[in-house]
Amino acid sequence: MAGKHLPSKVSALYTAVEELIAEDIDIKEIKVSDITRRAGIGKGTAYEYFKNKEEIISSAILYHIDSICRGMMKELDSLDGFPQMIGCILETMDEKMVKRGCLLKYIHLLTDNSPISKILRQRIKGRKGNICLPHDIIQRLIQAGEDGGVIDQSLPSSYIEMEIASRLMTYAAYYTLQVNPEEQEAEREQLKELIVNSLLKSMNIR
Repeated sequence: MAGKHLPSKVSALYTAVEELIAEDIDIKEIKVSDITRRAGIGKGTAYEYFKNKEEIISSAILYHIDSICRGMMKELDSLDGFPQMIGCILETMDEKMVKRGCLLKYIHLLTDNSPISKILRQRIKGRKGNICLPHDIIQRLIQAGEDGGVIDQSLPSSYIEMEIASRLMTYAAYYTLQVNPEEQEAEREQLKELIVNSLLKSMNIR
């Protein structure tokens, strides 16, 4: 999905959506006019590419998630070792999603019953456009651990996925809710180390 060339106006719409979400605006309250005004294009132009605002927003969200996950996949492929990979994921969360408070918003959006949420779930389920998702990152991490012989393969795969996902989400929630997260770098680094160590222990990594 991210590898495909986007028309410049579609790219501008996607960037506008990302910026609006980062500004702590309720996603469901965003209007097409808000998006097009930020993108610097006419409202009618947006409808040349999309049917409605739900399609614009859901497409933008999936595009940005896909871009982040694909970039993370490339980083993971250059690393050797389960702990290093987890550290890389946490760093990417800092840089790409957590600092802008977007991650928890996306997760909340996926769990409600809004039209945008329904479209997102449908597209994720159908994997339209070969979308790369956080689930794929976790699977890559697990595969690396199994290939390296460090994960106890007697553990159910669902348990391993749950352990990794819960640790990452706890970190995202903690960081997002801090008043001045940029002033707590030392504490954040300590937290990352604790997350890695707790994962190693909980999955019986030898």
